Amino acid sequence: WGIEFLFQKKHGKLNGWLGYTLGEVLYDFEGLSAEPFYANQDVTHEFKTVLNYKLQDFTFGATFIYATGRPYTSPIGYYEVTLLDGTTADFYELSDKNAFRYPDYHRLDLSVTYDFEIEGSKASLGLSVFNLYNRQNVWYREFEVIEGELLQTDVTLLGITPSLFFKWSLH
Repeated sequence: WGIEFLFQKKHGKLNGWLGYTLGEVLYDFEGLSAEPFYANQDVTHEFKTVLNYKLQDFTFGATFIYATGRPYTSPIGYYEVTLLDGTTADFYELSDKNAFRYPDYHRLDLSVTYDFEIEGSKASLGLSVFNLYNRQNVWYREFEVIEGELLQTDVTLLGITPSLFFKWSLH
């Protein structure tokens, strides 16, 4: 189930949109779990806003995204088995299906674009900064056993990422 709201302003110097989604995605597959479980893409709350402000030849942009963490299945323990050839193998004990959630996701992106002409053709020069405050959003987690201890490593998405761009339309 889900509920969505979208508010949009398309005209004037300030335009953009605000969106909010409240939802829940539960799966019920007896072959995977005795109980219903959250789908991998289940995000309870998601808020997004995009704003642009036009000032003469400049356009200033901002995007903010917030979402509650997605569910995942985690190892909660492990055991070691000695195989017939004398080597050992680690086996993980897993939580219930998607019983844990990653931390909430959020980021702020900003941009500025300058529009001008080159020999009668439209051109733009701009700067954008993805993830302005360098939020370390967890993409997924890796688990491994080192010296008898179960260790977790967070793999994160891009941190602060500036970029320059130039666009020239030749018609």
